[in-house]
Amino acid sequence: MTEIKRKDKWNETWTSAGFALHGAVSYTDKKHLSLVDVMGLTGHAFRMNIDPQRVDISGPTSFPGGYIFRRNLANLGFISNMGEAAAPPTPELLERTMSLVQETIDKGVPAIAVDLFVPEFGLIYGYDDDQQLFYAKDVSQDGTISYEKFANPKIHVLFLITISESLPHSKYEMLRMALDMIVDHARGREWNDGDFFKNRFAMGLAGYDAWIKAMENRSADELGNAYNMEVIADAREFAAQFLRELVTKWNGTNHVERKVREYAAAAEIHYEAVAAAFAELRMMFPFPQGGTPKDPETADRAIALLKAAQEAETKGVALLEHFLNFMKAYHSEKWVI
Repeated sequence: MTEIKRKDKWNETWTSAGFALHGAVSYTDKKHLSLVDVMGLTGHAFRMNIDPQRVDISGPTSFPGGYIFRRNLANLGFISNMGEAAAPPTPELLERTMSLVQETIDKGVPAIAVDLFVPEFGLIYGYDDDQQLFYAKDVSQDGTISYEKFANPKIHVLFLITISESLPHSKYEMLRMALDMIVDHARGREWNDGDFFKNRFAMGLAGYDAWIKAMENRSADELGNAYNMEVIADAREFAAQFLRELVTKWNGTNHVERKVREYAAAAEIHYEAVAAAFAELRMMFPFPQGGTPKDPETADRAIALLKAAQEAETKGVALLEHFLNFMKAYHSEKWVI
């Protein structure tokens, strides 16, 4: 049997939102936050966004970006600015967005954007007014983009997020906010931009049922299914690693830190099981080749693995809910630590 490969490099990810957030934060006073920290504290390690018809390739990047990114940055202890406009933008909105880019670059912090070279999230880190160019990078390349191309994205929106101000959040507050976001997403309570995303995608734990149904119907798209497998397999590896690191990093002797270790260790067992199931699924459906999700034997094996992951993650989310309730109680009662 072919050995099932597990993740061992924690400085790269298939989640382009996590890549961009970590890249921007690396130029701030919170540059000590690792990619594992960012993936966990923003909740991206725990996300699932599945197109129920064909498990479309657009799923992992189809979410209300402005709301999610601003909440992500709040979790990390930042106030952020958003430049978002329907494309093509009006001259006024375009000018405001361009100004936001240049303002943050002048401060030495990249701007987070989408659809720079590919339809993923990336960073704009420099500009040249004389040549009318931005310097940018995403998961596909590092290069230049003309102001004109930036103003006319292929997707329906001109999207931008910049970091405005750093706040002195404690690690307790950051963890509580992260758990709140993770549980909201898992339970389908996440704000969804007027139901557009909710009506098209199954989010959180509901994604499993949608994915299993697509496999049962033999309707999963080869490329899209493989891409979702890669993204979520990678994300759940980060989820398990984030929880493992909480156990070692929260090494204080007070009651709160002891309980954080206890909850994180218990939840890590379940997310390790999720990651193991997806590691096998990722090998069955390699990206970009795609594998054979419409083959009955292959699809049935995938369904069994998805159900195993679903069972483990359902238990993991239940534990994270208890974890969140504990952190909320600490926050509201202002326990002496």
